[in-house]
This record gives sequence, C-alpha cells and structure tokens, in this order.
Amino acid sequence: MDRNIAGRTVEKDPPRCYDKVNFRRDREGKALRNWKRVLSGLMAALCLAVIFPSAAVGASYESIMINGMRYKLSNADQYYKASVVQKKAKNLNEAMAAFPEIPSYVYLINSSRTVKVKKDVTAVPKVYKLIEEYYTDSTTDYLHFDSLEQYASYFYTTDHHWNYRGSYAAYCQIIRMLLGEDEPVLEPVETVTFPVKFNGSLNQTSNAKDSEEEFTVYRFEYPEMKIEVNGKPKTALGREEAYFDGKYVKSIMANHYAYFYGGDNALVHVQTERTDRGNLLVISNSFSNAITQLLASHYHNVWIVDQRYYEISMGKLFTIPEALTEWDLDQVLILGDGDYFSGRGIY
Repeated sequence: MDRNIAGRTVEKDPPRCYDKVNFRRDREGKALRNWKRVLSGLMAALCLAVIFPSAAVGASYESIMINGMRYKLSNADQYYKASVVQKKAKNLNEAMAAFPEIPSYVYLINSSRTVKVKKDVTAVPKVYKLIEEYYTDSTTDYLHFDSLEQYASYFYTTDHHWNYRGSYAAYCQIIRMLLGEDEPVLEPVETVTFPVKFNGSLNQTSNAKDSEEEFTVYRFEYPEMKIEVNGKPKTALGREEAYFDGKYVKSIMANHYAYFYGGDNALVHVQTERTDRGNLLVISNSFSNAITQLLASHYHNVWIVDQRYYEISMGKLFTIPEALTEWDLDQVLILGDGDYFSGRGIY
C-alpha cells in the first residue's frame, strides 16, 4: 500500500555528522555559545572534507540518465589500493583468531563508488575481489544487481546512501547470510512517500538544489526494543514516528536520510525481548543507520559501532577482542561501502 503524507514543518534541521559538544556556560553564556557555533561549523566542514574530499573545492559529479531520472555518481569507478584493504583485513583476522568459535562476516555495499555504472553493473566490484582474497576467515557477500534499472532502484538520485529498496534488499541478503536461508525476514507494512524534495549528500556538497526525487521509505512494525546511544537511553534512533505523523522539515536542503533513520553515533545498543536469540556486533558507517532496527529484530542484543566517533564519544579506543568478551558476542559483521573498506583506521 502506498500513501502520501502531508505534514507540518519543524524548526530545526537534522544533526550533521559530528557529535554535539557540550560546554559549560559562563555567567553570561554568550562567549561560549559563540565558540560553540564556530567549533561546530569547523567540525562539520572537516567531516565533509574527509567524507567528500571534492567538497572542499566545490564538488561536481558525473551523472547518468536512467528511466528519465538523473543519477549523480559519487567518485564512480575510483581506484582502491589493495594494500589498504589487506591491512584492514589483517586487523580483523588477527582480532578474531583468539575467538575461533565466533564467526565473522563481511558485506560490501556496492554503491556508485564501486559499481561500474557506465559499463557493466553486473560485474564483480574490484574491491570485493580484494575482500574475498584477504578476509580469509570471514564469510563475505556484496550488494549486486541484475541490471542498470535495478541499480537505480536501490539508490537515491543525489545521495551516496542506499534508499529504502536498496537497504531492504541488503538486509534480506545479510540476515540470511548470518542466520540461514530459512530465517524469516521482517516484511514492510507499507510504502510511504513524503511530499518533499530530497537533495542528498551529493547535492549538499555541491550546493545544488535540482533534485526532483521525493523521500520514500518502508514502514515496519518492529518488536519492542530498548535503545541506548553512546551509553544513554533513547526512545528512538531517528524521527520515524514524527515523519509518519506529518512532522518533518520541508527545507529544500533538509537531510531526510539523517532525520528519518538517525544521525551517526559512536555506539548504538538495541535490545529486544528475544532472549533466545544471540548477540551481534556490527562495525559500520552511516549506511547501517537504515537497517539497524531490521537487524536488531532478529537478535537479543545488537551493538552498532562507528569507529570514526568512538574514541571521542566514549573516551577510549574500540577493540574487537574487548567487545567480544564484554558483550558476550555470537557474531561479528563488518558492513560498509568501498570507501569504508579502503579507508583508514578501523578494527
């Protein structure tokens, strides 16, 4: 069932990719609030520069027309160094060696950063071949497509993230990799389209406002969940319920992906009442935000770690061996796009 929801405008834009910094106020509060704005702006600029290097000089992106829609491509067909993928694989292999009874899994999100959109979308990504070669002790898989049209149906036109179809297809693939082909998946209750234009990350870094795509999601009926973010109880990860109630930002540059699914956090812990199920660790980036609750519905405990923010938010380095022991884990999943596996400093 499809439906459109008309809604009210709320006052503030969604949080950016940096964590909120808390300052003690002086008597007047003014000076520290000014510093807070300056520092927040610098952190946002730095974060964008790291994730989207071309943004620092005014990004422009290649694009391709598919079924009458123009899709912008994020660093399409970029080159990945085998040595970087190998080093990160070695880190995981060594961490898991002391826990041979705990299986590890690796899943590549085959986005426009790795798929050969203008050549052959069905080709195995180069970075996945490296993952298969170096993650020798892990079960691996990746998001693949049968056609250019299927690829287009899985991603936003102006954002590097997967959309509701892509994230759901990957969730189904991942959960069956983790728990077997007979594991029942959570089915969407309905498809909901919000009457707002979604100018995603690629438009935001290039300051373009040309998206014609509306923001669409699946709605699910999740089991009862207890949620903690960075060690603090939360009632929800994102603003899903507010969206379904018609309360969402209508600004042309609103980051609906972050608003709806929740922003990036160092540590998310989701617990269900399914005490007969196991405990899962997911090490990932912002792509996992769209499937956190879907994965959690199959487990008693799920921990989602984003190491880009872990040390500054949690006050210590994250290590897999410590997590395996402290959280009594049964499985470990590494989930990310091509940049994640060829980037620096995780595991």
